[in-house]
Amino acid sequence: MDSLRDTIAVVTGASRGAGRGIAYELGRSGATVYVTGRSKQESSTDGRPETIEQTAAGVTARGGFGIPVRCDHTDPDEITCLFQQIQDQHGRIDLLVNSVFGGSEASLPAGQGKRFWERPPEHWDAMMVAGPKAYLLTTRAAVPLLQQSPAALIVNLTSFTPDQAAGNLYYDLAMQSINRMTFVMGQELRTSRIASIALCPGFMRTERVVDAGFSSDATETTAYVGRAVVALAQDPDILQRTGQALFVSDLARDYGFTDQDGTQPATFIT
Repeated sequence: MDSLRDTIAVVTGASRGAGRGIAYELGRSGATVYVTGRSKQESSTDGRPETIEQTAAGVTARGGFGIPVRCDHTDPDEITCLFQQIQDQHGRIDLLVNSVFGGSEASLPAGQGKRFWERPPEHWDAMMVAGPKAYLLTTRAAVPLLQQSPAALIVNLTSFTPDQAAGNLYYDLAMQSINRMTFVMGQELRTSRIASIALCPGFMRTERVVDAGFSSDATETTAYVGRAVVALAQDPDILQRTGQALFVSDLARDYGFTDQDGTQPATFIT
């Protein structure tokens, strides 16, 4: 499948999880994918074995071209270096997927309970900085290259739409910040023909979920969200959706794609 053969894509946080699944599906469609994140072969994060080099190799093996670039998306200088490299090598970006998140509760202080006043301030910092702030810093730096594309797309990974709520105030604020950011970006970038979409996958069988023993409870693979991104990137009328927060399950019905097992998992409600 070469439907995205001429597409230059950036997928952040792509060493594992949704980012890796998205990068792989873009590879299947022939895209050139800059695979970014902090986990390199010499220094992976959180004690995990997955790296950006592995993901980039997987993109290439599937028919695309993967380019691993180490980047901490909370660091403006590293973000600048990333986009300077892309400027020098390709001169434009057609697709930016923001998929970084540092708010895994397993790596944060537990606090005294689950209510917002019982959670330590580190939860706020982790979820808002390596989340909405990283999305904003990255997109802001990417806009000049997105403007060089005839019709570019930004996809911001989130967890639910604006009319839903999570059982964690800090997490809820992070996700809703992404949703609101996406809406305003859509308005401000429309004249540049750059669409902005917030994308909501379900309970995915990521590497962390599988290792934690929850794979039987998870509703979908990371390929499902990847196929949603491919479908959005192929849509010639994508500007009609700009600013919206969309469920992967709804897009599966709209565009006619399935998960790896041929099913269309329904919307996951927390």
